[in-house]
Amino acid sequence: MTVAVLCVLSLFAPIASARDSYYINTYVAYVTASTSGKVLITFEISAPRTMSEIGSTSIMVYENGTHVKTYSHTTTSGMMAYNKIIHGNYITHQGTVGKTYNATVIFKSGITGSGFDNRTYYTNTVTAKS
Repeated sequence: MTVAVLCVLSLFAPIASARDSYYINTYVAYVTASTSGKVLITFEISAPRTMSEIGSTSIMVYENGTHVKTYSHTTTSGMMAYNKIIHGNYITHQGTVGKTYNATVIFKSGITGSGFDNRTYYTNTVTAKS
């Protein structure tokens, strides 16, 4: 399933490469409009080897350019994974039909006792639909 997600992700958003990182290979995120005003924020991160922690620590959602919500890995399940080489998932944000949405995704990957790295990704913008 993870491979399929990566293939789909590459169709929608440019994948960022962290060539100078010991802990991150690639990372990507994008927003899609679902139905009834819902928007999906999808993300994926890969590492060169198995990491103690890998994923997104926070996702900030913007409505018409104004910050409206932050999702944190401490309160939203599925944002971080443990002892993996790749992790991808999505969150569903309830928006309002006709308003625009984008997100800033903070990625984290690393090995306990060795170190961690973070990257920031700014997504595309979509209009919530009915």
